[in-house]
Amino acid sequence: MPELRDPSPIHVRLHPHCGTCGTLFEPGDNITALKYDRNSLITIDARQFPDSDGPRLPEVWDVSAAGRRYQFCRMGYCPMCGVNNESITCHSDCFNLCLKNMQNGDGLRKLWVAATWRYPLAGCPELRLPPVDNVMSYMDCAKEALEWPDLAKLPLELKTDIVKLSGPTAIGRYASVLQLMRELASDQPLDATLPLDNIQSWNRGGKLIVSPAKDGQEIQLIIDAQGLMEIRWVAEPMEDLTVRSDHFLYITGPVEQFSSIKVDFKCGLARLIVPVRQELSLWDSPATPQRRTTVAGDEPSHNYPWNLMPKLPISRFATIDLRRCDGLTFFIVPSGVHAVHAHTPESPDAVEAFERLRLYYDGPVTWFYMPLAADDEVLAVGLRARRSGPLELTPTLLVHLRSGHYVIGPHRSGAVSDVLVQTRGRPVLIYEPSSSIQLVPYINQIAVSPQTGVKAHYRYIRTRPSCPLDFGCLSSAPLEDVVSIDVFRSADNGTCTGMMFTYRDGRQRSLGQCRLGLDVVSTYEKPAKLYHALRPHTTGWTRGGYGAVYVDIATKEHPDLGTFYPQEVGRGPTQFWAHSEMRGVVNFWSKGSDSFLKVDTSEVAEPEEMLEFVPEIRDGLCRVRELAVESLSDHVSDG
Repeated sequence: MPELRDPSPIHVRLHPHCGTCGTLFEPGDNITALKYDRNSLITIDARQFPDSDGPRLPEVWDVSAAGRRYQFCRMGYCPMCGVNNESITCHSDCFNLCLKNMQNGDGLRKLWVAATWRYPLAGCPELRLPPVDNVMSYMDCAKEALEWPDLAKLPLELKTDIVKLSGPTAIGRYASVLQLMRELASDQPLDATLPLDNIQSWNRGGKLIVSPAKDGQEIQLIIDAQGLMEIRWVAEPMEDLTVRSDHFLYITGPVEQFSSIKVDFKCGLARLIVPVRQELSLWDSPATPQRRTTVAGDEPSHNYPWNLMPKLPISRFATIDLRRCDGLTFFIVPSGVHAVHAHTPESPDAVEAFERLRLYYDGPVTWFYMPLAADDEVLAVGLRARRSGPLELTPTLLVHLRSGHYVIGPHRSGAVSDVLVQTRGRPVLIYEPSSSIQLVPYINQIAVSPQTGVKAHYRYIRTRPSCPLDFGCLSSAPLEDVVSIDVFRSADNGTCTGMMFTYRDGRQRSLGQCRLGLDVVSTYEKPAKLYHALRPHTTGWTRGGYGAVYVDIATKEHPDLGTFYPQEVGRGPTQFWAHSEMRGVVNFWSKGSDSFLKVDTSEVAEPEEMLEFVPEIRDGLCRVRELAVESLSDHVSDG
């Protein structure tokens, strides 16, 4: 073993995606890391990509580099990894294919630029944009690997479907690598750094046109899975927020906003050089929303900080046109709301969105479905945090509809602070999605456009007890005036994951996890009794985990119980079946596969979502008012 030069190991960041093919790593993939150290590019055998739940990442010795020691790191933002000593990680077979196809000694440097510049600026968090499949490259590679030349004769539509259904195969990865090698092999002599406001147009691998911009000129940057794709002047900025993309991000604004930003050009690629104090906003739409006020989780509320996370160099915003969807599914991880799926005629369920989420995160996920009837209206959106007690870094989302109020995310008990933005109708919902599990694993900013009211702070004293599930999500609904109940049951074991109540006036209310497209749904008309039982976990129990809930419904036409539960329910560790005569309020706690149900039949029971706020205390008594459209404008706002 050579003598150790430095007792502290050199951090090497393991990215979640391959720097050559762009696809996500899976646990067990053989990977190779490259890192600049002491003005030299070092190749490191990083062994296998680790499981997120595995042990601490190992240290390795590089015996060919005079005793250097490396510590692999998976943090999305690690000061020890350093933005000036970036690393890249590749599938080992993709990296070897690159070496085989490099045409000169400069190929490794070009590969380094291409892989690191997938991040459009240094220190950028993971954007997680899906790559655009190159159908022709894939088919060329496939016909050689399969020795089937007739593949080239297939219609383009069929080729596209084959690529889409194939998923992340080795053929697809190799096709992406070969396409990248062809692009890097082309003659791209431009090697310069220019001010952004002097660039009239540029696209990856294309021609650069330089011309000083005039005051008031709009500039737009387009980003894809390979990094910065295009820079252009915009003659007429787009205003239609309904135009959006899952494959591209946009930075749009007046030229004065970007006067301090420069662009670095190498190998036909480009990357932004952004000053430390400069902030950028990335959108999934080429239109930048106007008339909006963003509620951020890191803003102080009543002199109490919500969030102590470091400020990111960019803020990324996603948009959902609420006029074009009939419901939203929120995916919640223990640290907060992670992603949102809009239910539309083109995407009626959230199963595909859940599968995409599983590529990045394999921990417990709780679904929360919020129905949006065609005649419903959004009154306000905002965030909630606890006003006292231990510091929490996970604001909870608030969505107030005319049909009811929803608190979405880990349950908060005791005194909480709400920050709301008032709106009307069905606006565009704007939120900041998760960019990195290790850094910002929850939605941290939310807004609506257009906005009809100002931002306002409220204090709310919650009288509910603490949640029986650690980091569990609570949903509540009244049992009176229910005309039908949809019960969602797991296809694996028959446990009740959630319920959907339909009331006499036509409004709906969701409880638990209504996982459309995943669970088995049974509908009960004219419910007379709600039966429920709990089976605690007997194996694999963890702190805060209760068990699984079973539910059955007796109707007026069919008063007997059904058979949608295992025979062993009612025996062993399972509690006795209890029932409610459709009176009171049902509370349903959910967290991953855990659940807990309780019916409150006391005279003072009210739905958890019917929020009441305390604007002030007069004469020693709390003067409570129910949140409504009128009361929103009556309270004093902070502007």
